[in-house]
Amino acid sequence: MVKVSEEMRLVFEKQRLLPMASADASCKPNVIYVGMWWWEDEETLVVVDNFLNKTRKNIDENPWVSFVAWDREARKSFQIKCSAQLQSEGPLYEKGREKATSRERPFPGRAVVVLRVEEVYQASAGPDAGKRLL
Repeated sequence: MVKVSEEMRLVFEKQRLLPMASADASCKPNVIYVGMWWWEDEETLVVVDNFLNKTRKNIDENPWVSFVAWDREARKSFQIKCSAQLQSEGPLYEKGREKATSRERPFPGRAVVVLRVEEVYQASAGPDAGKRLL
């Protein structure tokens, strides 16, 4: 695992919806937007599974997930690649379930996807686009 810098986390935190990409065992990709997520620490992103049907199946077959975030004002963008693990018990699950079910319009909070950051890439345009940073 790698530690994401404060600068990188802030770019992600500016996103209301975060694109989450996964792929099944045959490498067929799937991309969705997730709106219920948080940084647990500098190595761990957590996504609440409310309706992650294809994504959940993909994670069972292939535990690699990718995210990209862009800060328009700062003109910075980063991509992270993570190993994913579904959890339906424990403290992170309880935290995610509380976030999901305590809303005015509650969501199911079926599980959480615990994502350990393994790689970070430059995703901004320019000569360093695609360069591995961590």
